[in-house]
Amino acid sequence: MSLGKNLIMFKSAKSNKISEHIIEQIRRAIFEGKLKPGDKLSPEKELIKTFHVSKATLREALRSLEILGFLEIRKGASGGAFVTEVDMKTARDSFTNFLLFKILSLSNLSEVRLLLEPYVAEKAALVITEEDLKRLEKLNKECEYVLKNNIPIESRKNEIEYHRIIGSLSGNPILMFILDFVENLLIDTKGILQPGKEFSQKVLNAHKQIYKALLEKDPKKAREEMIKHVREVAKDLMTLQRKRGIEKMDLQHVSKSEQERLSMPPPPVTTPGRGSIRMKLRSFVPPNFSRN
Repeated sequence: MSLGKNLIMFKSAKSNKISEHIIEQIRRAIFEGKLKPGDKLSPEKELIKTFHVSKATLREALRSLEILGFLEIRKGASGGAFVTEVDMKTARDSFTNFLLFKILSLSNLSEVRLLLEPYVAEKAALVITEEDLKRLEKLNKECEYVLKNNIPIESRKNEIEYHRIIGSLSGNPILMFILDFVENLLIDTKGILQPGKEFSQKVLNAHKQIYKALLEKDPKKAREEMIKHVREVAKDLMTLQRKRGIEKMDLQHVSKSEQERLSMPPPPVTTPGRGSIRMKLRSFVPPNFSRN
């Protein structure tokens, strides 16, 4: 759908922070379903006339919407501004920006995992398919292979993907988003602490137990195995942090090459006034994650 016939949904922008008013109106039109993914906005001249703004102001607003993931600006004869569906990475980056200067601990990370992942595992046991089980089994076999051949990066990548597959079975986009964000923080944490082969072997063993519960379609067992796993990971990483005397960890120091090998995007480049995304892990008395 082209926006040309629906310009009536917009009003001229107010003089104060004009570009923000344009952004808000277009966002609202998307949220209300008046604009859908794939729809093309009206030509630039028509939008300028509708909003009563300059070309520079309009382009500033459209560019901001593109950065936020709401629009895609295409060039050429068939180009223009097209509505897009905000993807997981864009949403995750926005959430990360919110936590830009927050101080996060391993305890924070583990608490969220303990709240969500057992529930997701329990739910997954009720809906998991043969195809899903094959994917999880394949990851376990790949993890066994890379551990035998000392490929730690691939091992960590498989560990996280295992949880993402289980998370996707929740069918809840909010849960999937939060879990994806948390798993990315876990990737960065492991990248800094470098827990080693023994840790990865313990993770693999836990994943096999979770897989067995899912294979048996036993929700209670799946939940219990996930609780044990999350607590064990938390305990091991906290112990490793203390042993290495690391009081805080800055995600800026996770190497770009390592993140690329993990198929994860590197932290955004620092821009004036914003800084780069970081997660600080400080010393603390860890909660008892080993309790039943």
